[in-house]
Amino acid sequence: MPSDMPRLTVRMPQETIDKLKALAKKEHRSVNEQIHLLVDNYIEECEAKQERAEQKANLGKSLTSKIG
Repeated sequence: MPSDMPRLTVRMPQETIDKLKALAKKEHRSVNEQIHLLVDNYIEECEAKQERAEQKANLGKSLTSKIG
């Protein structure tokens, strides 16, 4: 079934492609689904890390304003 989602071409080493194929097969996903999952998880991880850093910075500012 054709998808109306945009396409993205990515170049990567054959070894990485082979590993992705093996992982996708092990997890009963297509390579496309596996890549999508990995990228989404990485983005969520980065956003959570950024949020924690912002909360830490805000906490530091809050403590500094109470102390100073």
